Amino acid sequence: MPLNIDLVQILLHMLNFVILAGGLTLILFKPVSKFLAERREYFEKLEKEHAEMSEENAKMKAEYEQKMEETKAEISELRKQSEKEAADAAKAYIDAAKEQAANIIKTAEKDAEDRRSHILDSAQTEISELVIEATQKLLSETASAERSRALYDEFIVNAEKDTKK
Repeated sequence: MPLNIDLVQILLHMLNFVILAGGLTLILFKPVSKFLAERREYFEKLEKEHAEMSEENAKMKAEYEQKMEETKAEISELRKQSEKEAADAAKAYIDAAKEQAANIIKTAEKDAEDRRSHILDSAQTEISELVIEATQKLLSETASAERSRALYDEFIVNAEKDTKK
């Protein structure tokens, strides 16, 4: 053979290569392929779960935001209602206070009028008593007509001065 090439040797090397390739395929390629397929399925499963969780989280967030808006609207409505009730209560309290003040003023005016009437009555009584006393003194001291007239005139002048004050 020229170039020292032996056909049997080449065939044996090829047979060894085919056996080696077949053995490696059975021993390594299939388990590695199986492992890679399982790994791919595992990550696809994780990705699918992640997508489902993200979708569920988005739904929950939307529900939460909707509930927050509803709660804010309800709080706003309650605040308005409370403010209205407080304003109504304040107005009622002020009206009651005004009515009470008016009643107090009426009562005070009536009391003042009653006191004034009482004071005038007692002053008239006192004046009457003083007149009686003065008359008795006059009658007892001197019974002269001139003296009596002078005293009466003086008394009337003094009484007129007192009533003008």
